Amino acid sequence: MVRDLNSILDYIDRLNELDTSNVEPMAQVSDHYGVDESKQGSERFSYASREDVVEGLRKSLSQEVALENAADSDGTFFRVPKVIER
Repeated sequence: MVRDLNSILDYIDRLNELDTSNVEPMAQVSDHYGVDESKQGSERFSYASREDVVEGLRKSLSQEVALENAADSDGTFFRVPKVIER
């Protein structure tokens, strides 16, 4: 893992050597992706947003029903074995 991280940092150092003083800053690589050229303003980026829609809304299980099949429970929470040690 250390070798991989060092490789990434080395590549970033190489990129930092490039002269980007004449490169205009941009928010994204292409502002024309999937866009009708005739659209202006916020409509230009309409492909990047969508209306929030709740699909497949289902009733949740009650706490009691969820705990019925628990291998171990204290009646309120699931009990699970400790998997991380310090």
